[in-house]
Amino acid sequence: MYDAAVIGGGPAGATAATVLARRGLRVAVLERERFPRYHIGESLLPFNQDLFDRLGLSGLLRDQKFTEKFGAQFVSNDGSVERSFDFLTGGLGADAVAYEVERETFDDLLLRHAERSGAEVREGATVLDVDGGGPVRLRVRTPGAEETVEARWVVDASGQGSLLAKLHGLRENHPSHQKLAVFTRYRGALRRPGRRAGNIDIVLGPGGWFWLIPLREDVLSVGFVASTADWRASGLSAEDFYDRAVASSPYVMTRLAPARRLDRTWTASNYSYRSTRLSGPGFVLVGDAAEFLDPVFSTGVLLAMRSGERAAEDLARALRGGRGVSPADFSGYERTFRRWTRHHFGMIEAYYEPGFAPVFLSPRDWLGVVRAVIRLLGGESEPGLLTRLRLRLFYAICRLNRRLGFIKDPRPEGAAVPHA
Repeated sequence: MYDAAVIGGGPAGATAATVLARRGLRVAVLERERFPRYHIGESLLPFNQDLFDRLGLSGLLRDQKFTEKFGAQFVSNDGSVERSFDFLTGGLGADAVAYEVERETFDDLLLRHAERSGAEVREGATVLDVDGGGPVRLRVRTPGAEETVEARWVVDASGQGSLLAKLHGLRENHPSHQKLAVFTRYRGALRRPGRRAGNIDIVLGPGGWFWLIPLREDVLSVGFVASTADWRASGLSAEDFYDRAVASSPYVMTRLAPARRLDRTWTASNYSYRSTRLSGPGFVLVGDAAEFLDPVFSTGVLLAMRSGERAAEDLARALRGGRGVSPADFSGYERTFRRWTRHHFGMIEAYYEPGFAPVFLSPRDWLGVVRAVIRLLGGESEPGLLTRLRLRLFYAICRLNRRLGFIKDPRPEGAAVPHA
């Protein structure tokens, strides 16, 4: 019998498995796919770096020579107006840097690191059902067979599939954040010069927004995120919907003019949701299995790994304490995770409000608001009091501007398109 079974080998699951294995516990990772596998969420944040250090990953990541990211640009649809955010000017330090990663490589690296740390990794293993009695029994399908795996506790890192949240009726969708992402990769697209060459571009496009993420070997990841309802109403295939969006963005068209597409388009649902509780009989939820936020500010990998680490630490403490584990052991983790996501979701909610773009694209800085925004965009999930006050001021200005319009949209009229 295992001390812990981890469902899913993505960043949350691999992190949890690494922490548990390093605590001397017997851990099995049950991953339905075989790595490496294609995935989105390629843009990381500088607040990931301390976590990489704690997990012993920093050297492995440096050896990969992933594209370095020092900030982000938010750009109008026609490219005439942009707002640049540099992590250095946000007070994150002169060495504040993040990576733009091919997730097939990054995720595989994390999973192999968990394996080297002592976790047993079983790929091609699909968890069909979980019986939360003591011990927990997982019904697992592998190629050509079914078996039962027993563990003292389960860490559900099954991603957007959120297996146990669905089995226990815990999942709640956010009604106003039901979106679709369509994406692909190109080689030979135009890049920014100098320090900004690896920065992500967020383009406020027509009825949605684009990401442009520079990867290694002159590859650019481009995705378009829009309302699922708008896509369905268009009557277009996902690929045609994407092509129409690209054609309607002069800025994106300019960046892609010299490029060639490397692959077909891919799609992913971006339904924002939460779980009403994060633990139950025999299980704890981490990463996207617990909650999924809109991907606009690149928080996915950061929150997944942080939650995997924190939940695994609490589980290891309980397992090694010589007593039974209960959902109450994760009450601190749940409070912390809710606080992290609440801070980031506040900015996401503001982003989709009509008053956001004029304020966000304005060069003004009220009482250090820009510094606070950059810290949050850099992945600071536990902002201090002053940063929280500055963020509240920013949100208040956005709301007031929606009603009063005292800050004019700097974009030309034709480019001031709603991005929600």
